[in-house]
Amino acid sequence: MPDNGIPPLVFLYDRHPGLRARAILDLRLDGCQNWAAARRWEIAGRWVDLGDDALTDDQRPGFHELVTFMAEIPDDRTKICLVHHWDRLTRHGDRADFQRRVREAGGFVATTFGEDDRAATLATPRSVR
Repeated sequence: MPDNGIPPLVFLYDRHPGLRARAILDLRLDGCQNWAAARRWEIAGRWVDLGDDALTDDQRPGFHELVTFMAEIPDDRTKICLVHHWDRLTRHGDRADFQRRVREAGGFVATTFGEDDRAATLATPRSVR
């Protein structure tokens, strides 16, 4: 990841199985936005999967759109998929698959708890498209 003085570009992601009662989703996303703002990171946008899409590990249109957009950003920017907690990627599935997809798009995943997988990202070569 480049360290060229340009702030990282942050892609906020969450998933929420309920189509109603989205207050907790909004709180998590606001927390991610505040976390990024406190670090002076530039926010690219918010991506969310709702309802059944949030419960599956293979039908995540919001996540797919996020990594597709992330991959289009030049590699001179540090790109971060920011989630509130690792469970926001998946609770029961293979989190490594989601992390791999972010790595393939040229980024890494970080949480608002100060955790990230950047070391794994730096050690893994980017896939050829």
